[in-house]
Amino acid sequence: MKVREMTLQNGDVRLRPLVLPDDINSAVIWYQDPEVLYYSEGGAGAVPYDADKVERMYNYLLNKGEVFIIEVQTTDGWFSIGDVALCTDCLPIEIGIGQYRSMGIGGKVLDLIVDYAKSQRRDRLLINGIYTFNERSRRLYESRGFSALETYVDDDGNECIRMELELH
Repeated sequence: MKVREMTLQNGDVRLRPLVLPDDINSAVIWYQDPEVLYYSEGGAGAVPYDADKVERMYNYLLNKGEVFIIEVQTTDGWFSIGDVALCTDCLPIEIGIGQYRSMGIGGKVLDLIVDYAKSQRRDRLLINGIYTFNERSRRLYESRGFSALETYVDDDGNECIRMELELH
């Protein structure tokens, strides 16, 4: 498992390294939200995550790259609202608490991740698949320069888009 000490920050949004098992309980709440499940798992009918499934997901992502907890500054201090993973073939961003969606936080998160990837001298970022019905995510990535590589249908019959951002 990779361990990082550095926290990335953009004003009132910061990304801190995932801490297992401490962050699992917060994440379980996010991954039981029907909207989160709809857009991250491919539509209606996705089964809510329990603590074991969240831990398996995080370990899987940690084996592929780095996982950060998204936090926002509140009057009571920093508050965890979601997660983001930086892997070689995926870059999932999840704002797990509804009141924080559509507020520009995803853009700040993506800006932090792109800058961090550049500092690591990565040449590109890949997104293996965004469901075509997830217009909000597609617009976010496109707004930061990602372009579609191809459209394909996944094993569950969902149409997805592979995207890429060349880093210079």
